[in-house]
Amino acid sequence: MISVNSLPLTSGAAPVVLDLLALAALIWLLAGPRRHVLRAVPLAVALTFAVTVGLWFVSERLWNLWGAPLPVAVYGFIAVGMLAMILVIPKMLVQRRLRVRIFTPVVAAAVVLASASLVNQDFQYYPTLGSLFEDSGVAIQSLAQFQLQHHPAIRTALAPTLEATWNPPADMPQDGVVIRTSIPATTSHLPEAPGYVYLPPAYLGTPRANLPVLVLIHGVPGGSFDWLRGAQIAQFMNSYAQEHKGLAPVVVMPDAGAINAKYPPVCLNSRQGKAATYLTQDVPNWIKKTFGAGTSSPGQWAIGGFSYGGTCAMQLATNYPAVYPTFIDSSGENEPTINQGRSELIKEYFGGNEADFAKQNALDVLKTRRYTNSAGVVTVGATDSFYRPQGIQVYEAMKKAGMDVRLQEAPGGHAWPAWKYGVYNNMDWLMARLTAGTGRPPAAPKPEPATGTWTAATVTPRWGRPSGPLIRSTLSHAAARRSGPAVERNVPVVVG
Repeated sequence: MISVNSLPLTSGAAPVVLDLLALAALIWLLAGPRRHVLRAVPLAVALTFAVTVGLWFVSERLWNLWGAPLPVAVYGFIAVGMLAMILVIPKMLVQRRLRVRIFTPVVAAAVVLASASLVNQDFQYYPTLGSLFEDSGVAIQSLAQFQLQHHPAIRTALAPTLEATWNPPADMPQDGVVIRTSIPATTSHLPEAPGYVYLPPAYLGTPRANLPVLVLIHGVPGGSFDWLRGAQIAQFMNSYAQEHKGLAPVVVMPDAGAINAKYPPVCLNSRQGKAATYLTQDVPNWIKKTFGAGTSSPGQWAIGGFSYGGTCAMQLATNYPAVYPTFIDSSGENEPTINQGRSELIKEYFGGNEADFAKQNALDVLKTRRYTNSAGVVTVGATDSFYRPQGIQVYEAMKKAGMDVRLQEAPGGHAWPAWKYGVYNNMDWLMARLTAGTGRPPAAPKPEPATGTWTAATVTPRWGRPSGPLIRSTLSHAAARRSGPAVERNVPVVVG
């Protein structure tokens, strides 16, 4: 039986029906007596235009709320919903029947809902109806619940499990589990915040496989839950594991944004906290101790992220290659940033000392170090005009520093279709490298051609160019529905 919570919001019939209903509702709000059409409607349109322009100016020019230009299409969607709300009063005034007057706000609400749906279809943050209510589509349990059901089996001496020699145990389940827990900041002393851990099927049987670890960092604003909701990472990993004898990485999704703090920690050690220490010491040590994963060597560890999280991934891979010799940077920036600007970051994080910032800033560090054991992937959205040049700049700097790094062009803009691509389309390469346990890539990461379409609660035999969810600090246009197949290619260098 299909749950109503699994109803797709970014594909299928639901958004189409909603859009058609909203179109009819908007036409009804615009129609009416001559006085309404010639006076009220033009006035409402002018007011909507003025408010939309004001919103654009305040959010992008005055306060820089998004950190990057929001696409014009999104402002258009917002304007349509705003127009419907403004039309409610004049439409009610020309109605004689009370029940029609009462019904008018309901009609306008349908338009507002459709405009929100159009934004979501571009960014794909809420893939299903249940995701609106923090339902990721998979069961989530506490660490205490998990430990009651499973005996600890820490493994520190065994070699990494290889698919070629792995025999799945009889009691291995089909799917993995997701655990919600706070990863203690023992050394960094950061405020505790909820994080999540995905354990694949091969971890849950007896004996357990010796598995690698993939740490995934979210965007800002946002939180660790975004990887479960927006990326539906648990469903993807379950599907991947089913094709590989239950094997997949242990996926750790820690909080790296300090959602209640005035300034995000930007994965640095600074006056705003020792975020780098948390992610390079506290998180790995706790995972090894609690789950016995990634215990063989640093070669079993990788870090990845999107946008803010992509910047974190490339920062930590650059500054701590002995901890994270493997990385995936999806649509990251060329350096840590805050909405208040670079000068404010230098002031608030490093007391105005730019040299202290440079000691941790990846582009500066890459000029002074050589990397013979690091490999990774930098992905840029095909239509992401703001972050794409920054990703290319990072790729070029890493290449010059000796990293084995690939630049890949992902479908869409600064949204989930592009963000998921880095992990989804490089899993075979990632697992081969991490299970080798040497920190050296046995093969170059190459994206596979799309052979099917992935939607919420659907499993396909091969993950090509999936579609899925939205959100993040700086929003730009996804455009994934209008993009061609994703490819890996040499992208012209644009410094900016």
